[in-house]
This record gives sequence, structure tokens and C-alpha cells, in this order.
Amino acid sequence: MIKNIFGIYYSKKILLIFFMGIASGIPLYMVLSTLFIWLTRENIDISTVGLFALTQIPWSLKFVWAPVVDTYKIPIINKFLGQRRSWLLVTQILLIISLILLGFSNPNKNLLLTAFFSLLTAFFSANQDIIIDAFRIEVLEDELQGAGAAVTQFGYRFGGIIAGAGSLYLSSIFSWSEVFLIISIIIAFIMIITIFLIQVQNIQTRKNSESLLAPFREFISRNSTKHIALILCFIFFFKFGDVVAGIMANPFYVKIGFSNIDIANASKMFGVIMTLLGVFLGGYLVKRIGLINSLIVSGFLQVLSNLLYVMLNNVGPEFNFLLITVAGENFSGGLGSAAFVAYLSVLCKKEYSGTQYALLSSIMGLARTFLSSPSGFIVEAIGWSHFFIISTIFGLPGLIILLWMRSKFTIRMQISSNSN
Repeated sequence: MIKNIFGIYYSKKILLIFFMGIASGIPLYMVLSTLFIWLTRENIDISTVGLFALTQIPWSLKFVWAPVVDTYKIPIINKFLGQRRSWLLVTQILLIISLILLGFSNPNKNLLLTAFFSLLTAFFSANQDIIIDAFRIEVLEDELQGAGAAVTQFGYRFGGIIAGAGSLYLSSIFSWSEVFLIISIIIAFIMIITIFLIQVQNIQTRKNSESLLAPFREFISRNSTKHIALILCFIFFFKFGDVVAGIMANPFYVKIGFSNIDIANASKMFGVIMTLLGVFLGGYLVKRIGLINSLIVSGFLQVLSNLLYVMLNNVGPEFNFLLITVAGENFSGGLGSAAFVAYLSVLCKKEYSGTQYALLSSIMGLARTFLSSPSGFIVEAIGWSHFFIISTIFGLPGLIILLWMRSKFTIRMQISSNSN
């Protein structure tokens, strides 16, 4: 069984996707995790910290400019690097610059400037994700999308170790501006690796003359109105409760009394290990029991895991129970992410992978961005325990929709062990 699980991950394509996952995970964790801890340590109001969820807007709206990335060729360097690789190079250079500027902003002196550079970092990170997601979908066959999704999450979480635990460890030695500079240098090294590993012939895309609206038209023509509405509702709600709880998890750890080192060891190290266990098992389950069954199993676990935050709040800053909470939340989240990314991937037409995946993943981003931004105000109004109970309830609609979808439609959701 172990051989079967790891056999699907043995591929040069999968290795490259892993490195690209690292590049994708670092800036997102810097904005959604490390930044929130930094702001909380600087005694910024929890309600204001919650509003920083709005800096995720670019991830929610990346489908708007994704057709440009899918069709437009950057002059001059396109001749040498190809379309995907040239876009990736330019994007990562700008991402590095914006991340350095974010680190040198001072939230106590000019919080708006910190918010601006957070938004800028998120924009270039979202643009990088468009390119990376398109590459993954284009080079992998449908039956390997589960493995590709799992390895993407593995790289993404490994990037999370660098940006999460790495940043917290470094913050005990260096200033926050120096921490952001060091992380930016690491991104630069990963950029060099990915740029030279990508083969140009694998990633050429459509001609510029093709309509920018073609990806949207193709998706609509392939699905009925009823199916599209159901798909979008499911995507919006599946990880809704998970992301609402997750956006306030790090401020929660700080406020109930855990140190940066405690958080680094539990959430950013042990938590990532549990997530990786979840995503690898999730990738295998997609292949073994089918995509829809994997989504159902992970959906139930995601809903239940949010209740661990309630128990931790009642127990207090007990490190062993922090480990239990982190283990449950991260394992279920990793399991769900592998199945969910695979689901989004098989909904995309390879010719329009960049735009269609950006569109579908942005729907989930809307929940993470706009509906999670008032989280700080909710915490201040009703307290931590009630907040996490509400986040648990938010996870139920996606699960209900999924069960109803299984009974009514297939919607390309079955990737079984018999796929070829």
C-alpha cells in the first residue's frame, strides 16, 4: 500500500510542481500568517488585524486579469524563456521587491503603508499562482491531478514552514524588516531553480489573437446553468468555515498566551507535518476512492476540527493541547485541500487552464477575503469560543451541497483507481 501511495508522486513533472508550490506558499504565508502575528505583537487592535484579510483581494479577483497572462506574450524575453516562464520571472522579481518593502514598512507609524505593500505583495503572489496553476494543469493527465494537487500543497506547506516557523525563529534574532529581507532572498533562490527547470516546449499557450473571453465562454458552454450555479456554490462554501477560523488562528494563539516560539513549533512546524500527511493521504484517496468520496470525508473532518479551537480556549495556553488542536485542524485541512484542488483542476479545460482555474479558485477566495474580514469585530463582540462555534456552522453548507450534488450529478467528480 505504501508503495502505491508514493508511486504516483515519482515523476520529474511532480518534482517541478513541488518547487513551484514552495514559491507559491511563501508569500501567501507571509501575508496571511506572519503579518498577522507581527501586527498583533505590535499591539494593533484585533478588529484592525482582522480587516487585513482584505489584503487578500487580489487572490479573489485574479480571474479578472488571468486572460492577459494566458494570452499576452511579454516582448523580448518571451523569445528566450517562452510565455509561462517569462511571466513567472517578471512576476517573481516584482514579488520580491514588494515583500522587501512590506518588511520595511512600520505599522505603528503608517499602518496604511503597511496595508498597501501587503496588497501589492498579494497581487504579485496571485499573479504567480495563475502561472503555476496553469502549468500544473497543462502538464498533468487527469488521473494525476490528485497527485499534482497534493504535491502543490506539499510545496505550499513547505513554503509555509519557511515563511511561518522560519520567520518566527528569525524574529527572535533579527528585526522584522530583516526577517522579510531574508525570506525575499530565499524566494530569489527558488525563482532561479524553477525558471531553469521549466521546459519551454511544455508550456506554450494560445495565440494572442484569441479572444480574452474565450475561457469563460468555453466553461459556460460545457456546463448547464444549473450545474454552474451548483459548482460555484460548492466552491464558495466548501472551505468557508475553515478559512474563517484560520484567519484568526494566529492572533488567537497570541492572545491566549502562547509565545512566538510555541506558535512556531506547534503551528508552523508540527502543523505543517500534519498538513503534509493530510495532503499525501488526500492525493492517494482521490486516486483510490474517487474525488467525491474524498471531498465528503475531508469535509466532515474540516467541520469537526474547528471545535478544537473552542476546547483550547477553555483549556488555556496548554502546549500539549495546542498540538492536538493544530494536528486536527491541519490534517483535515490538508486532506480537504488535496481533494479540493484536484476538483478545481479537473473542471478546467487545459487550453484555458490559467484563466479557468483562477476563476474557480477566486470564488473560494471571496469567502476568505470579504466574509472573513469582520472576524476581529466578531471576536471582540462575542468572544473566541462563540466565534469558533460560528465558524464550525459556516462549514456545514458546503458539506450539504456536496451530498446533494452526489445524489443528483456527477459533474466530472469521479477520478477512480481505474482511471488511465
